[in-house]
Amino acid sequence: MSLNSSWTPDESSETLLAEEGWLQGTVVSAVAYGIGVALFFMCFHLLFRQMNRTNYKKLLPFLIYITTTFILSTLFMAALADFTQLAFIQYRNYPGGPSAFENVSIPMDNITDVCGVLTMILSDGLVVWRCMVIYRGCMVPMWIIMFFPCLMFAASIAMAIMWLLQVTASVPYFSSTDINYSIPYFTLSLALNIIITIVIVLRLLTYRHRISKVLGSSYGTQYTSIAAMIVESAAIYSAFSVALLTLIGLNNVISETFLVSLTQVQIIAMLLIVFRVAQGKGWSQDTMSKVMTSRPSAQTTRMGDFGYNMQDGSKTFTGSTGTGVHTTRKSKDRDSAELSV
Repeated sequence: MSLNSSWTPDESSETLLAEEGWLQGTVVSAVAYGIGVALFFMCFHLLFRQMNRTNYKKLLPFLIYITTTFILSTLFMAALADFTQLAFIQYRNYPGGPSAFENVSIPMDNITDVCGVLTMILSDGLVVWRCMVIYRGCMVPMWIIMFFPCLMFAASIAMAIMWLLQVTASVPYFSSTDINYSIPYFTLSLALNIIITIVIVLRLLTYRHRISKVLGSSYGTQYTSIAAMIVESAAIYSAFSVALLTLIGLNNVISETFLVSLTQVQIIAMLLIVFRVAQGKGWSQDTMSKVMTSRPSAQTTRMGDFGYNMQDGSKTFTGSTGTGVHTTRKSKDRDSAELSV
């Protein structure tokens, strides 16, 4: 059966494209939410299993953080699904179509706005904290390093509050003003994540160079590998933010797809950071000293037909005849030795 163009709603091509972007963004957001649910339970399981009387003060904040984020993401996804259903099914004939209905302020839409803002604040706070941890011990004073990110973080919170007051239309001043707070709010938050991603990657690259220079490229890979840099710096969310800002700058209606799914992608990036911390692979304040003081448990060098192995002060020489000579030096008594042939 061929499709008839008369079945198309009486709307402009740009409006239809915006509606398609919104609907596709909802689908992408649902997929990202599923990934976030899996990550949440993985993080919760690791943190809860490791918790005891000695470390519960350290791990409990992570449990509270991921649980709060999970609740917010669930409320956001449920409200988004319901609001999308209202726009595309129940009130499909609203003047201007679903694209115009999106600007209607109803409780279900307000829930998505509030949950999205709270999630963004929590996520921005986490990346600011990670930046502080990774730069701890730097020669430059910490307040100089963190002054600008913290200032941007505070400004983004202020813009978020004003944007919420504007979109909920609960305050006459914000609802009647011509100022659009959405642009400075999203720009500040996205720019903050992009900047922190860059400075964290630069710091980890510096650590990687120092570790490789002293101990070789095989050391500290769990902290300075490409995958570690992507996760620690929340590069997934930053790349998503760059794409969104580019599309907004080009006035492309496809930006709606990125905007709708932005919250869930941000949650994935944050849960990946918590998951690395729960695994013990996240960068901490003593990671650099720990890696730099580590040494291989065994080093083997081949010299002709002989194998040389050193482990805890022991030496083994094996010739081509199969004869083995094993020598052990005790750390407490350097003069004692055991020789077996």
